[in-house]
Amino acid sequence: MVYCWNCGEKNRDDARYCFNCGRPLKDNAGGNGGEEKENPCPEVVLRGDDTENLDMLTPENFLRDMKTLEEYNRRILKAAEKFRRRKIRKKDFSRMLENLKDAISSELDALNDELVCISPAVMEVTVSCRGDDPVILEVKTGADKEKLQGYMGMVVNKMAQDAGRGNYEKLQGYMGMLEEIKREGKEMPETPAPGEDHEEEFKPPLDASWTELCPVCRKSSLEPYTGKKLMGLLTERGYRCSECGAVFEEKGERYSLKGVGDEDNDTWRTYARQALTGEEWTRIAHGGMSDALQREHDIKMWLADAAAGRVNLREPESPVILRKNERAVLVLEGVSFWEPRAVRRTTGAYGGPTVRVSKNVSLRLGGVQARSESQEELKEIDRGVLVLTNRRMIFAGSKRTINIDLRKILSIEAYRDGIASRRENKQKTEYFLNTDRSGISITVDGRTYDVPVTGPVLKTVIEGMIRSLG
Repeated sequence: MVYCWNCGEKNRDDARYCFNCGRPLKDNAGGNGGEEKENPCPEVVLRGDDTENLDMLTPENFLRDMKTLEEYNRRILKAAEKFRRRKIRKKDFSRMLENLKDAISSELDALNDELVCISPAVMEVTVSCRGDDPVILEVKTGADKEKLQGYMGMVVNKMAQDAGRGNYEKLQGYMGMLEEIKREGKEMPETPAPGEDHEEEFKPPLDASWTELCPVCRKSSLEPYTGKKLMGLLTERGYRCSECGAVFEEKGERYSLKGVGDEDNDTWRTYARQALTGEEWTRIAHGGMSDALQREHDIKMWLADAAAGRVNLREPESPVILRKNERAVLVLEGVSFWEPRAVRRTTGAYGGPTVRVSKNVSLRLGGVQARSESQEELKEIDRGVLVLTNRRMIFAGSKRTINIDLRKILSIEAYRDGIASRRENKQKTEYFLNTDRSGISITVDGRTYDVPVTGPVLKTVIEGMIRSLG
């Protein structure tokens, strides 16, 4: 295999250009002198001990072990989060790789003690890297599907044996567990590979300083500088990069990206003249983003999950009585209900001559023609509380109570401060406004934000509830 000198990707021996980045595999312009670069680290697959206890293999124990695998899959990803798909400087690579392996091995050792009947070796953790300077570490987890299918076959055989003994009640219970086992198996998460539609957060080392690595070129450290401006009346302090010419001017406790040598740089286009904290610049230097962009990115991810029905909001106290198996999702106070109402307007015009009788007296001849037209205008009907549950949308006001089955909703139009809802067997569109006066707390990867319930947010949550209904 030939490794690309530019991105570190594997290529066939006879390849002339890298299929990943398109660069020539022989660098005659000062890269590796036409020699193949050695891969910074070969792919490593880590597994637990290959031991099993088939005497304990029952549907109950197999279901328990599947849930244990899912839990440890999450724990391993959490332990590897600070390394996964991270850009690491070459000098720190060996230390980081050993720390990563130790963290994964610790979780796999714990998994060995938790599993009852199946082999811990069904859990696979793959560590690989690409690139050279800096090295990009990638961590993927998954399950050995062939081994799991083998265990499934054994479980089915045990169920068949019970059926042969006439134990139909136990068999019926096993069938229910088998369906749950299948669901668990399908949901065993696997981390996405590079190139899929997934953005991964890069986290810097805990002890990193933002001046150690330039956020613009990510090749050199930053050096402090002191200068004069306004004819020497003011002193300017900050940091410069000798590699790319980036200048960071000190602004109190923040640093503003004042200039760069190449304005086509992605960091300059995104953060030009923005004053950010040292912690934010550190994240940017290691492939992350500023607090503002992180918030925007996280909210978009949360909305995408909410639209698919994959978020669980904390259940608020409901002011209305809920039905069996119904739970409140959102409670919005001070919502105004608007509806189109017919308004009749009359307009008229005088027609005919005017005759002067005396000095101050005139007589008008003719008549007045009047025309009446009916027009629809939006009118506020009531104010009250809007309750969204996993089955209904309920408006409770002082004059009007509205109960909308989510299955009956045909479409929702979002506005800045509310929504318009159209439903079956209802001619008029119903408007619920001032929803943005209420807010919700959302959490993405441990980061929590308070978000107003604007029209787009409310529409997304409602659509997610409808999709969850199936």
